[in-house]
Amino acid sequence: MRKIVGFALGIFALCVLSLGNFFIAREVAADDHRTAKEIERAWLLKQALPGAERYQTMERGGVQYEVGYRGEEIMGGVFYAEGTGYGGPMRFMVGLDPQGKVVEIVLVSHQESRGLGTKVADPVFLSQFRGRGGPFVLKKDDPLGNIDGVARATLSTRGVIMAVEEAQRIFREVWKRPE
Repeated sequence: MRKIVGFALGIFALCVLSLGNFFIAREVAADDHRTAKEIERAWLLKQALPGAERYQTMERGGVQYEVGYRGEEIMGGVFYAEGTGYGGPMRFMVGLDPQGKVVEIVLVSHQESRGLGTKVADPVFLSQFRGRGGPFVLKKDDPLGNIDGVARATLSTRGVIMAVEEAQRIFREVWKRPE
């Protein structure tokens, strides 16, 4: 009988130790995941507003955005915006200078078809927006437009325009020089 009780207590102790190790491993993995997400976010911010050395998260009117600084100088803001492409929602980080002109556009997530819809992330296409404050009009929609679309990806192109204009609208609503 003592052997059975001892064996049962040994199995119980082994289960408790295993369960403890499981929870420790899960917490370590969660910390690594958070760290990876923080690194990715920092990299994306640097892409959207390359002149900034540090970023401060702001929230006004229920809208969250990032203000980028070089030293104490405000370089601009990074605004989160969404457009709809052929494959569905496309999420962007749009870097705007303090006057609301586009610094850079970063495609964060999408469901576009590879090789066609994803061409809207091409630097040559996105360069059409840099330094401009809008409005943006696709030349296919108006011969006097200022944006050349991506061939065979009109919906995706319109999705980028939609997102950039949304970012600029948010900018106009919330942008105030942080104290």
